[in-house]
Amino acid sequence: MKLDLLRKIGLTEGEIRVYEALAYLGKASTGPIMDKSGISSSKVYLILEKLIQKGLVSYVSENNVKKFQVANPQNILEYLNEKQKELDGIKEDSKTLIEDVKKVIGKYEEESAQIYKGFAGLRVAFANLVDELEKGEEFLFFSQSEEELTNEKVVSFFRKLHQKRLEKGIKVKGIADIHLKPLFTKQFMKQRNYNMKFFYLSLPSAISIGKKRIIMNMWEESPICFEIVSERIAQKYREFFYKMWEKAE
Repeated sequence: MKLDLLRKIGLTEGEIRVYEALAYLGKASTGPIMDKSGISSSKVYLILEKLIQKGLVSYVSENNVKKFQVANPQNILEYLNEKQKELDGIKEDSKTLIEDVKKVIGKYEEESAQIYKGFAGLRVAFANLVDELEKGEEFLFFSQSEEELTNEKVVSFFRKLHQKRLEKGIKVKGIADIHLKPLFTKQFMKQRNYNMKFFYLSLPSAISIGKKRIIMNMWEESPICFEIVSERIAQKYREFFYKMWEKAE
């Protein structure tokens, strides 16, 4: 017999051994069932009762002795149909549970921080930030490094990033140190959905701001960035950016 099928439909090892023993024995009392299956007397009655409830075993009383036998094998399909109905109900209930869990997670989302190194690492960090933004939302940044505008590899990195932002319909607003205005005008300001203002900035690193995360990065010889995932911190930085935006030119 293909016992694996019995496992797949949810029978325990004990139930499978008792069912198999009965299939070979035909009609039998508990003694022969215990001998054939290797199941102890303390467990065999409980297992037989479970198989009866599942419609897989039946019994008759002969001379006040219960004798058990495998029920119509067709009942296996009936049992599976009942299990399927149960699973369908569980599936529907699970949808509600999933939504409830999402709401709870949303309220208490874990805050974290990561460090990324090299261009490959920075691509991951910036992709995370862009992915969390929806069409019409704003990618905000502070720029303070000439390297973002003069290093060919860095410029290429940001052009590809901006293309991804355009494809998602994300708007870009940036504030840069006033001395970078000529370089920004040359490299980026003609691109769509790209708005810049300039101010006298003195920042230790560039800062990019998303919906739930911020990125602080430095290029130099070995690019590195620090990603902070925190909706409340990101919100504070967004508020700070908009205040600076009002003052910038």
